[in-house]
Amino acid sequence: MPELGRRRAAPAPWNWQVAALLSALTVLLLPLMFGQRSPETVTASLLAMTVLTLLAVLCASLSEAKRPMPASWLAFAGLLSAMVLIQILPLPFLVNWFGPYPELVMQAGDVPPLSWSPDPGASIRGWVAFIALFGLAWLAYSMPRRLRYWIWLSVVAAALFQALYGLLAHAGGSETVLGIWPRASNANVYGSLYHRGAFAAYLALTWPLAVAVWHMRDMPLLGRLPRELKIAGSVVSAALIGAAIVGSTSRLGAAAGLFGMLLMLILWSRHRRRTGGGSLWPAVLAVTATAIGALWFGVAPLAERVIEGGIDDVRFDAYAVVLTEFPRQWFVHGIGLGGFEAVFKQYRPPQIGGQWDYLHNDALQWIVEMGVVGVAMLLMVLVGLWRNARLSTERVALYAGLAALALVGLGDYSWHIPATQTVLALYLGTLLAPTRRRRRRH
Repeated sequence: MPELGRRRAAPAPWNWQVAALLSALTVLLLPLMFGQRSPETVTASLLAMTVLTLLAVLCASLSEAKRPMPASWLAFAGLLSAMVLIQILPLPFLVNWFGPYPELVMQAGDVPPLSWSPDPGASIRGWVAFIALFGLAWLAYSMPRRLRYWIWLSVVAAALFQALYGLLAHAGGSETVLGIWPRASNANVYGSLYHRGAFAAYLALTWPLAVAVWHMRDMPLLGRLPRELKIAGSVVSAALIGAAIVGSTSRLGAAAGLFGMLLMLILWSRHRRRTGGGSLWPAVLAVTATAIGALWFGVAPLAERVIEGGIDDVRFDAYAVVLTEFPRQWFVHGIGLGGFEAVFKQYRPPQIGGQWDYLHNDALQWIVEMGVVGVAMLLMVLVGLWRNARLSTERVALYAGLAALALVGLGDYSWHIPATQTVLALYLGTLLAPTRRRRRRH
């Protein structure tokens, strides 16, 4: 008599397989585009993200979605789209009411400002990016779990490549990025993400997943490995990324990454205790390997930067300008999506030098650009996360990575980097999906 075993799941429809492949390709491709810090790579990244995502959504739409899109999602997309539309329309009365223009700008010249947004092009680019990210989030929300796991493998592969390439390029004194672009500096570790802050933020977002992916049930390629190899893989992944994130000398990125790993350990302990599952010690071992990897690479450069720089940073001067010089009503109605750079130029004092296309505080910049509507949209996302909160090995890693990136968002602009945005959208789509709660056995 044949041995009864677990029923093999039916393969996903071909169109969903293609959608998952295109999503994974987006995840792997975007981090290679030089950190999106030049006009050419910004355009190329936005174009690649939009085209690949729209193709993936089109493929997935050929059959009925596994989960219908909730009305709250449609309301969220409609609210942002309506806001951007009225911000870019040439309506003089909106310019007079909400336009973020000093009186001299309004009175000077024969052609007054035409739109509420001081940079309609940036507003449109921001909306296009939102549509692409919204599509990615919907794919993660609706996609069969088995296919979503392939995407997580691509996320971990991209993170490990960034960490390994960054360490090897730094150790070898490489003068270029991927042999294409000149490297700005070899004093710290970064991969193909140009800025050390963007590099560290990307690793902080993906670090917990790189550990947890080895322990997820039914994970393709990894699920059938012996337990010893799974533990070894999670330990090596944790140590490799730990060494790279410390070597980046990004103070905020390193702090956020360690915070995310600690949160993962706390949530994992609660998850394991509740489900009566496996032991917690593999996660503890991975976190220990993180510390060892960091010490092996050397924490001295990061410690020196923390001691020398302290909290005396020019970004705090920029925050002070925004909070004290910007009119209070701007925080109510907003200045327009993507309009920060154009407005900040009018108020920036001479002592604040450098490129300030972003505020280096994504949360504050979002509030300045979108006002109370933007705050309401953030609350909608938080409420959705709270209502659908549940612990599993997958969700623990996503919660920890999301918390780490939220911390980075208080002092950097990583939420504007397409490579990071892509992973963030996939995380949010998964965490906003309702889950079946297991009934407790009595």
